[in-house]
Amino acid sequence: MDCPDVVTRTSVPSAIPGVQIVPVQDQRGRERFVHFSWQVYRDDPLWVPPLIRSQLHTLDPQMGPFFRYGEAALFLARRDGRDVGRIAGWINHRANRFLNERAAGFGFFETFDDYEVARALLDAVCDWARGRGMETIRGPYYFSMDDSPGVLIEGLDYPPVLLCGHSPPYYVDLLERYGLVKYRDAYAYWIDLAVFNGDVVNLPPKILRVVEIVRRRTGVRIRAMRMEDWDAEVARVMHLINEAMGYMRNHVPMDEREFVHFTEELRHVIDPDLVFLAEIDGQPVGFAATIPDVNRALKDVNGRLFPVGWLRLWWRMRHIDVASLKLLAVLEGYRLRGLDSLLYLETAQALLRKGYAWLDMSLTAEHNVMINRLVQNLGGQRYKVYRTYYMSLAS
Repeated sequence: MDCPDVVTRTSVPSAIPGVQIVPVQDQRGRERFVHFSWQVYRDDPLWVPPLIRSQLHTLDPQMGPFFRYGEAALFLARRDGRDVGRIAGWINHRANRFLNERAAGFGFFETFDDYEVARALLDAVCDWARGRGMETIRGPYYFSMDDSPGVLIEGLDYPPVLLCGHSPPYYVDLLERYGLVKYRDAYAYWIDLAVFNGDVVNLPPKILRVVEIVRRRTGVRIRAMRMEDWDAEVARVMHLINEAMGYMRNHVPMDEREFVHFTEELRHVIDPDLVFLAEIDGQPVGFAATIPDVNRALKDVNGRLFPVGWLRLWWRMRHIDVASLKLLAVLEGYRLRGLDSLLYLETAQALLRKGYAWLDMSLTAEHNVMINRLVQNLGGQRYKVYRTYYMSLAS
């Protein structure tokens, strides 16, 4: 369907004295919108600047894949002639049709510790969504619940890994004071790989016993991703994710073009030795993807790959000793057979062989009891909690 541009109006009135809400309507406005983050985090040593070009592409209605089936509104808050906050609201029409709901989302939320500014920004996106007939709003996250969802509840003293956000501690108060209530918590775990002394035989005995049983009874074959067969591998992975994640709360099958765009952005940082497919009788039934934590390298790039950012990125990536397990999926008919334990074992073996120091596992929804229990059995320690919120838009 054809979706409208970011915003068609030229002004949005604010009920907050001294705060002006400015709709973003063009490339120059989107550049201001993206660059505002640097003001909020200028004194935060843990923040990892986003790639400016990538964010501009995402937010551009003519280029971003989200806009093929969704619409969005971007707003800047100004006070005394300077930008003091930003927010985006959007509607994913494809997701709403699939879930039979009228829900909007919000995100890209950044501001200083100023409730009046936060209130004006949230008023703007709620009014915009309400005006389009939406009944509820959820966030903060980017255009997908899988991309930087929530604000930090725990773990503000650790840097974020790839695809996870970072936020000041006062965001929780700003959102909850406005009336938003908890929608979902998601956890990040870490495992110190040094405790295994370089050998998977030192993994918890229960896991090793399960793995041996799985190998004997299922005939499963674990193989690494074939980069030379990229397009077909991406198609297999998308099918596995869509089939395996259907039980998750509000899961919407991935759009092919958006998934292809997402994987293309990761293609240059994927290590095929850390991405595994589980096959039975030649058919893929499970998948696990671990990615070197590129955030360790991106921090020095400061949002720009040109003219010398690529060189800095290349140099820092050679010294990354942290990896992030981003996804593990097993088809429903093969769950409770221990395939997840086997995929974890193969991943651990590769990480130890390559000399990684520790493994991040993120993000896991709080209600995904089975995965949370497995991670804890592997020795995972929870070190971050992200919270997303929702609110009814009923007048």
